[in-house]
Amino acid sequence: MNPFGSRAAAEQYLSRIAPNLRDGIRLRLGLVEAPQPVLETSPPVQPRPAQEKQPEWTTEPLEAETSPPGTLIFTLPYPPSLNSIWRSILVRFTPKNPKAIPYRVKVLLSEEGRNYRRAVISCVQNYGQPKTPPGARLSLLLIVSPPDLRKRDLSNIPKALEDALTHAGVWADDSLIDVLTVRRAPVHPGGQVVVQIMPLTETLFGGVP
Repeated sequence: MNPFGSRAAAEQYLSRIAPNLRDGIRLRLGLVEAPQPVLETSPPVQPRPAQEKQPEWTTEPLEAETSPPGTLIFTLPYPPSLNSIWRSILVRFTPKNPKAIPYRVKVLLSEEGRNYRRAVISCVQNYGQPKTPPGARLSLLLIVSPPDLRKRDLSNIPKALEDALTHAGVWADDSLIDVLTVRRAPVHPGGQVVVQIMPLTETLFGGVP
C-alpha cells in the first residue's frame, strides 16, 4: 500500500534512496507488480519411432523358393547320437588256423538306432512316401533344432538320418549325395530336423540321368 498518497510523491521519496534499494521498496509500496514465477515445463514428449518388426526365424530352408522340380522338404525327429546307434559284440567262430583267436567283433545297430529308423520310416510314409528321381545326384540340407542347449556336434547328425532315409526308400543309397549342408537352428522341444533334398542339375558325373 502506498503511504505517500500518490505515485509522484513516492517517486520523489525514492529519488533520495540508493538506486540498488529502490526496486525492493517499489515492490513493498505496491508501485510495481511482483514478477510471476516462471514454471518450467518439460519438453513435449516425442513419440518413439516404431521399431521395425524383426523377421521371425523359420525352419523352412532358404533355398526352397528357388528349388527345382523334384525337391523334397519334410521334418524328421532328432536323431540319436552317433555313438549310441551302434553296438559291438563278440561273435565266436571256428578259425581255419587253430592258433587264431576264435572271436571276432561284429557291429550291430542298437535298439535306439532301430527305433529311430522305424520312426523315420513312419514319418516318410505319413508324408506320402516321397522319392527322389531315380539315379539323380542329390544335395541334402539339414536344419537341426536340438532338444536343449547341451553341447552337440553337428557332424554327428547326418549319418543316422541318411541311413534311415535309405531304409525308408527316399533314395536308393546315400552315396548319391554330392552336397551336404548342416545348419544349427534354435532349440525345439524334443528336437527336430528339417530336411531338404534337391536333385542336382550339374554334377561331376555329367548331369542327372
